[in-house]
Amino acid sequence: MTFHDELGNFLKEGLGRDWNNREALADLLLFQSVKTEPGKRTTLAQYLEAMPEDQKEIFYLTGEQRSAMEHAPSLEIYRERGWDVLLLTEPIDEFVIPGLPDYKGKPLKAADRTVPEQSPEEKARLEAASQGFTPLFETLKSRIQEVKEVRLSSRMKESPACLVPDEGAMGASLERLLRKMGRSTEEPSKRILELNPEHPLVKTLQGLHEQNAGDEKVENLGRLLYEEALIAEGSRLEDPSAFIRRINALVNP
Repeated sequence: MTFHDELGNFLKEGLGRDWNNREALADLLLFQSVKTEPGKRTTLAQYLEAMPEDQKEIFYLTGEQRSAMEHAPSLEIYRERGWDVLLLTEPIDEFVIPGLPDYKGKPLKAADRTVPEQSPEEKARLEAASQGFTPLFETLKSRIQEVKEVRLSSRMKESPACLVPDEGAMGASLERLLRKMGRSTEEPSKRILELNPEHPLVKTLQGLHEQNAGDEKVENLGRLLYEEALIAEGSRLEDPSAFIRRINALVNP
């Protein structure tokens, strides 16, 4: 553990520079994960050994603090299936781990960019539900300019909403890191707002929209879900006082 604490970043740098020894270097890396106790770490080999038969990929999530990451809405489907997710909290992880496409034949995938394979029944159920939500999606997209798209998702089991990066776009964690380093000159990328169709708040939002699409409660509740998802991913609210006013308005109509 002490060896890795002192030299771990150099080993990770080697992943991108020493291609011939990439897997040997990967063998030496230690990671926190959803299933490791705080302060403990696991190797990729140990991760593979513990993988259930129905899991075909190695999943990871990047961020700043384990305490926030392990409860991310995007990880709820993995917890339900009993799958582990590596929690990458070192700044260097943002740059080198995406350059490790696989380990011993198992692809590495960002958990917030991937939805585990669904059964045909689950796919059909989500597609059918999405058709009924289409008018609401269009309303929210027109009123919440910060999002690129609104859609339903099966990845959440407890939370009402989450934000995920568009394919090929920079993730929120990397954007925050670049801003801290003074290397970001662009506006934050617009992410996709995913809604959990089984959550009571989302059902309430859908009902309000069906009754009156122009009701300001639709925008208020929709934006509240977006802001909750923003907090859950570790990003800051532009206007915390407005967030509080929206909560108060919905709690005390």
